[in-house]
Parts: sequence; C-alpha cells; structure tokens
Amino acid sequence: MVPLWRTVVPVRITHVSDCFVPRTGGIESQVLGLTRAQYAAGDQVRVITATSGPQFLEFPVDRLSFPVPFDLPVHPRTYREVTRLLKVSRPEVVHVHAGVLSPFAWSATRAAYDLGIPILVTIHSVWGPLARPAFSLIGSWLKWNRVAMSAVSEVAAEHMRASLGVEVDLVPNGIDPSLWSRAGVADWNAAPLQLVSVLRLAPRKRTGALLRVMEELRNLEVAAPLNIVGDGPERALWERRARRADLPITFLGRLAPVELKLVLDRSQVFVQPSVKESFGIAALEARANGLAVVARSGTGTHTFIADGINGRICENDISMAIAISEWNSDRQALREILEHNCHVPPSYSWKEIDYRVRAAYHRALTLDH
Repeated sequence: MVPLWRTVVPVRITHVSDCFVPRTGGIESQVLGLTRAQYAAGDQVRVITATSGPQFLEFPVDRLSFPVPFDLPVHPRTYREVTRLLKVSRPEVVHVHAGVLSPFAWSATRAAYDLGIPILVTIHSVWGPLARPAFSLIGSWLKWNRVAMSAVSEVAAEHMRASLGVEVDLVPNGIDPSLWSRAGVADWNAAPLQLVSVLRLAPRKRTGALLRVMEELRNLEVAAPLNIVGDGPERALWERRARRADLPITFLGRLAPVELKLVLDRSQVFVQPSVKESFGIAALEARANGLAVVARSGTGTHTFIADGINGRICENDISMAIAISEWNSDRQALREILEHNCHVPPSYSWKEIDYRVRAAYHRALTLDH
C-alpha cells in the first residue's frame, strides 16, 4: 500500500465534529483550516456536524442540527443519519474531532466503525479524571486498537495513553503563519510594555489568574497595561473586579482575526494563564506575530514554546508576573526573544500539519478493522 502522504491521488475524507463554523472556537477553527488545506491539495473533503449553518463552503457540509435548548450540538438520531451519509459518500477515511464530552462525534465514530471505514480520532482536549470511566464505556462497543488515535499535544497524548493503553499519534494544531506575522520586530523599548491575552472568559480558562498577575505586577511597580480579547459568561464578573481593583485591564470582547492582529501588532508580551490548555492556538498565533509568550507549565503550549528561547514557562501565577517584570527591567533579554520569534516562524503551517495527518490516516488504513 502506498502511504497516503506520498501520493498525489485525491483522498475521500469526511471530517466529523460536534461544533463547526459559524461557531467560533479552537476545534471549529482547526477543522475548518485542515479541511480547507486538504481541499486546496485536491482531496475530496466534506464535513458532518451537529452545528447549523450554510450547507456549502468550498466543500459540502452535512449539518445534522436539531432544535434543542441553548442550540446544543446534539442530534437524537446521530448514528442512523451519519450511517446514511457515509454510505452515500463512501469516504476512504473518517476523521473525528472530539473532546471527552462530544456525544455527536462519538456516536458518529460508532457509525463509521460499524461500517468498517478506517477512522482517525483527534482529541482536542486534555482528559481529566472522568476520562477513564467514560472511555471504558465507549470501549464496550469499540475496540481501541482498531481506531487510530491522535492528540494535538504530547500533554494530551500522555493522558490518552494512560486511559486507553494504545498508540497515540501527535497531530498538532495548525495556523497560516503569514496571516499573523508582522512587518518588523516589536518595540522592546516600549514604555510601558503592552500585554495581551486571548481567551474565552469562562472558569476553565482562569481569567482570575490574569488579575492576580496584574496585581503582582503592581506590587513589583511594573506599569504594563493588559488587553484581554475574548468573551464568555464571566466577562461582566471580571470587568467589575478589575475596575474595583483599579487594574489597567481593557476588555476588548471577541474580535475578528484582522482586528486581533492589530492588537498583537502593538503588543510585546502574550500572557496565557490556563493550566488545562491542550495546545494553545491563540498563543501560537501570538508567537507567529513575534510576541514573547509567558505561559503556565504542564500544558500543550510546551509544544511550540521553549523556556528562555521564545517565551517563559512558569510554575505558578506569581512567577508569570516575575517573568514579565524581568523583561520590563532587562529589555535586552526581551529583545532577543522578540527578534527570534520574528525571524524564526513557528513550524505549524497547514502544509506541515496535513503531512502529519496523512501519516495518521495511513496508520488508520493499516489497522485490522
């Protein structure tokens, strides 16, 4: 069998995801970006999703949306409907994008499995304590050694291996670096430093940690305003608390990519507070823009941030503030990181990611179904 990543023959690929555009988020952007890259390469691609929206982009989209409260991406007849669609389109491989709680994706996985279609499952989250019992249940009807598994970072892959005891490929997230790069190096002498963070304002992302970092910077007598890009259920809460604490934080809300790039272009440091980050797409985009990234340890951001080379990896929130304070005092150290990040683009272009994905597809094809 000729490996798929070495052929020029178009491959029939069906992507499955609970959430897809027009919803916004990490999985949504990754499924869209990868599918577009494969379409541009000549593959026959389509997407099956539970998210309502247009039926066609450049490629067909089968939207099995169902009227439920809060517009949740679920469908009561997922297995039956996905089975019907797969019998018609007859893909060579089904690429499932999932987290732990992805009922639509897992039901679609079962449909593809029962049809004997090779499957690659990419997990876009870090599994917690609930993962093992949940996937023991799924394993009652699916043999994990017959499905190719992948994760977006080594941190996420380690949790999967511990839960499933199978081989897990590393298939990182991708971006188009040219969309985020700036014309020149960020001004390391800017006074004050301009900080930026991009995140959903929800409990899992630890917005409160950003306020603690800013409070500690004030204690260290560092004046460095922070722009927070993003929205979510906790936005009003943290806006109130930032005002009460008189912290130099501006909440910009959700921005279009072109607007976000303008914010990155006038910043020097990207701050990522999450400790449950499976990868960190926003941090990668900031890294591609040339910013120095300060992030917490034990996350998927380690995939593309090396401590002291293109950012700082910190053990706790206080050490994040200390790292920023050190850059504020030692502008030459900051300059070296900014110049490195501007002149050495990250190696996560869609062409490179597609190569890794095709290798994973080939492994899916070689498994005993």
